[in-house]
Amino acid sequence: MKFSAALLPLLAAPFVASEHTSNWAVLVSTSRFWFNYRHLANVLSLYRTVKRLGIPDSQIILMLPDDMACNPRNAFPGTVYNNADRALDLYGDNIEVDYRGYEVTVENFIRLMTDRVGEDMPRSKRLMTDERSNILVYMTGHGGNEFLKFQDAEEISAFDLADAFGQMWEKKRYHEMLFMIDTCQANTMYSKFYSPNILATGSSEIDQSSYSHHADSDVGVAVIDRYTYYNLEFLEQKVTTPTSKLTMGELFDSYDPAKIHSDAGIRYDLFEGGEEGARNRKVMDFFGNVQNVELQGEGRNETQWREELAAIDRMILDAKRRHNESLNAKSQAQHIVEEVKPVQGLRREGAVKVGEEQGWNKQVVGAAALLGCAGVWIAGSLFESM
Repeated sequence: MKFSAALLPLLAAPFVASEHTSNWAVLVSTSRFWFNYRHLANVLSLYRTVKRLGIPDSQIILMLPDDMACNPRNAFPGTVYNNADRALDLYGDNIEVDYRGYEVTVENFIRLMTDRVGEDMPRSKRLMTDERSNILVYMTGHGGNEFLKFQDAEEISAFDLADAFGQMWEKKRYHEMLFMIDTCQANTMYSKFYSPNILATGSSEIDQSSYSHHADSDVGVAVIDRYTYYNLEFLEQKVTTPTSKLTMGELFDSYDPAKIHSDAGIRYDLFEGGEEGARNRKVMDFFGNVQNVELQGEGRNETQWREELAAIDRMILDAKRRHNESLNAKSQAQHIVEEVKPVQGLRREGAVKVGEEQGWNKQVVGAAALLGCAGVWIAGSLFESM
C-alpha cells in the first residue's frame, strides 16, 4: 500500500546508523606557470570525477593557483584538456574555484583543514565537516623528500600535514580520510601521519620521480601525470554509477609500476581494520556521495519485515475504519437535527393579528402590575414616616 511505502523510511530509522553522513573533497594544485599545465589538469580531472559520482560543489574545495584556461599561450582559450584527443573540456562552464591564484598558500590550506578561519570567511571557502564526514584530499605539484612546493614560493612539509590532520582528528572534523598525492617522492609526504582512520597513497617512493603521461603537441606541454591518469582510467571505466560496489583494494590492485613508471605506495596501518579494513572500503565511500548504513540488531530478516509491514497495514485499515464510522455517526446526527429544527423553530414572517379577547387580557395584566408597583411605593412611604 502507499501508506506503508511512505512510512518505511520512518520505520527503518531506529534500526540504521550511518557510518558517515557526508562526503567531501579537497582538491589542490600547488603549481603556477604554463609548463605546469598538467597539474591543473590533474586536479580538474578529479574534480569532474567526484562531481559525476555525486559530490556536490558545495562539498568540494577546489584550489587552483593559476588559470591555464585563460593563459595567453593557450591555443584553445577557455579550455583545459587532459588528453591529446581533446575530447573532453575539463574547464567547461560549470566549475567553481574556491581558492584562486595567490590565495593558494600553505597557510590557507592548513587554516582550511583545521577550520582556523575568521568569522567573515564565506561558507564556500570553508570545510564544513564533522566526525561523520569522509574526506578525499588530493594534492599535486612539485615535491621532494617530505615536502611539497606551493607556487615555487614556499613548502609544506610532511610534519605540517601530519599535525594538521592531527588537529582535525582532535576537533572531530572527519570520520575517515583518503589522502592521495601525485608528485616526486610522493610517498614520503604521508610518512609522518599519526592520526587514526587515514588511508594514504602516493605516486612514487623516495628518490623516485613522478612522470607525465603524454603531451599535446598543439597545447605544447604535458597534459596529465601518469599516476593520476591510471587512477582516472579505473574510475572512469569501471566506477560508472553511484551504486558501484568496487573497493579501494581493487583500485590499488590496478596500479602497475610498468605503466606508472614509479612505485605507487599505500599506507594502511592508521586505518581502522588495517589493510583488510581499508581494502574493503568501497571506492564510493570517498569518491562519491553514497551513504552507507548498517542494520542494528541481529536476526532481522525479510520475513520479519514483511510481518511488521502487514501489522502496520492492519493498523492503517483499522484507523481508516474508525474514522469512517465517526464520519457516518456525525452525518446521522446532523440529519436528525435538520428534521427536528422546523418543528422547534416555527416562525412566520410579517405582522401577526392580535384578537380582541387576547388584547383585553393583556391590558388587565398590565393594570394589575401598575397597581402592585403603586402599593409597594405607598407602603414604603408609610414605613419611613413612622
